[in-house]
Amino acid sequence: MPAASRRTAAEALVRAALAGDDRRVDAALRRFPELAAQSPACALVLADADAAGRLGDGDANRPVGERGWPPLLMLASSRYRTHDAAIGAARLAIARGLLEMGADPNAGAPEADTVRGYRTVLGAAAGRARSAPLVRLLLAAGADAADGPTLYEGCAMWEAVRHGDRESLEALLGAKPPQWHVCHALPQSLPYDDETLTRRLLSAGGDPNWTVGAWGFGGNCLHEAAALDSGPAVVRALLEHGAQVEFRDRSGRTPLTLAVCLARGALAALLREHGARDETGRVDRWVGACFAHDAERAAGIAAGGLPLRPADHVWVCRAARGADAPAVALLLAGGADAAAVDDDGQTALHLAALAGGAAACRSLLAAGADRRAPNYAGRTAADCALGLPDGAVREELAVLLGADARLEPAPGYDDPARAAAFERAADAVVGGDVSGLRALLAERPELAAARSPRPHRCTLLHYVAANGVEGERQRTPANAVRVIELLLAAGSDPNASCLTYRGGPGQTPRGLLAGSAPPREARLTLPMIAALARGGARLDEVDTLLVRLSAGARVDPASPAAGRALVESVTLGEAAMVRALLDAGVDVNARRGDGAAALHQAAFDGDAALVDELLSRGADPALRDGVFDGTPAGWARAGGHEELAVRLADAR
Repeated sequence: MPAASRRTAAEALVRAALAGDDRRVDAALRRFPELAAQSPACALVLADADAAGRLGDGDANRPVGERGWPPLLMLASSRYRTHDAAIGAARLAIARGLLEMGADPNAGAPEADTVRGYRTVLGAAAGRARSAPLVRLLLAAGADAADGPTLYEGCAMWEAVRHGDRESLEALLGAKPPQWHVCHALPQSLPYDDETLTRRLLSAGGDPNWTVGAWGFGGNCLHEAAALDSGPAVVRALLEHGAQVEFRDRSGRTPLTLAVCLARGALAALLREHGARDETGRVDRWVGACFAHDAERAAGIAAGGLPLRPADHVWVCRAARGADAPAVALLLAGGADAAAVDDDGQTALHLAALAGGAAACRSLLAAGADRRAPNYAGRTAADCALGLPDGAVREELAVLLGADARLEPAPGYDDPARAAAFERAADAVVGGDVSGLRALLAERPELAAARSPRPHRCTLLHYVAANGVEGERQRTPANAVRVIELLLAAGSDPNASCLTYRGGPGQTPRGLLAGSAPPREARLTLPMIAALARGGARLDEVDTLLVRLSAGARVDPASPAAGRALVESVTLGEAAMVRALLDAGVDVNARRGDGAAALHQAAFDGDAALVDELLSRGADPALRDGVFDGTPAGWARAGGHEELAVRLADAR
């Protein structure tokens, strides 16, 4: 075989093995049986017994294959025959040989399959090879349980829980991982409704009030349990370990309110037994009646109209996800928006199609749902229907949703050509290459609204925030404002959300800017917010005030927004704005929503000069925030600024 053809065939085999497409791998081997002997990358992904022996001295950490991954990472990332015991044993033996040759057990590399955009050998062993023995071998060889630059999906513990791998989970817990790994694992374990697993993670330090779940609207683990309809044993375990019954999700709902909305009667009773106060309002009772399929009660509550908030419309997505046609119809009849989008970027019509719910689809279409609306993957509801396994359901929905004569889903943002163009544009955005970006947008105007093929599904405008995307792209060019203006002029949506940090309405370009260090370090956060506002971004009262102040407007020092703006100015690193607000008479001890004052935030950031200035202006070092009950000294310590913490403690 010519060398070029051999390289092409080898790379195709590697891609198939990494994707877990055993059929394609076996077909390639039947055609080119010599690939394992001729390509080290192929030998590794196939777990060929001679793979390690084919590597020379000094090759244990030398990149192999087109991706340039070290051998151990290539081996652990393969999903080829992960349930085959013989392959698993061979993979383990090769890994042992590589480690004896000096392979780095903490090796890793950038990738595009997870939100964090980086995978370590340990994360690959748990999530790709799905091998507890390999996880144990790596830990014994010195793999760090902290698992590199982790971010939720892709870290070893998250992968172990996601795959129900108790052996890997125990090995990782025994290696003393960071507590936040355990905390993230706890809500991810709740779909199993397994009391033993829940208690194991709680006993290891999992926080039942952790808010990074997939279903609970940013609430704690009780909200997650309510959304998942967890059994009483799991709920009691959470309560016994301190889950707060009065905890509120991002829409202000308690777990009891969520249980009422979802008609979880038994759970509601259990929460009341543990002291939950009934704060359910008219809208909550209406939602509960819809999910209970009580048409008469739902209509009675909805009579005269309901004051629905944006979050209330998302209930129709929850009903559509379960193909709950009666609930969908009742919610729509009461005023729920058929165009509502959930945290995952799916409209109710997408979700009903994915669930094979023809009746729910009909109700949504009758209420005005848009067949053409794309989800975050760039696919329509018809595309979702065309991927269903049941032929009869697939055909019925394809006709209903307008798939015409298509037999396969249309290419989405994962299409190689579209993905490659987006990647070039993302590089231009973070590099401040305005001319290059303008040329790309002229060639492909759809890039202005397109989304990344990566799991975070960011638009180009999200990349400007330098937060939640690939680590190497978290940088802010000096001309970031110009980049924003160019994207907005091309049609980018300044209010688009994405799937960073578990998704949700807060993951807009402005929302990501709020906690992003690169724009702050460049002193560009506020100008960037102002540019987004000029393009139509929705701003809250504090943002609006800050933008107006930056343009020279006067401030009412007694207004609540002015006090919150003071704390936000510290968060944004806008020292000049802090001084201007204080000079205007704003209370130096004013607080934001979580009870933190300007001194808390300055202490956490380790800004000693600003701390001293705030103290000189009367900031109280004894103030405690409303969430952690922490003083500014405690916040300094939490930020890793021990010397500053001691000074603040002495100042009390």
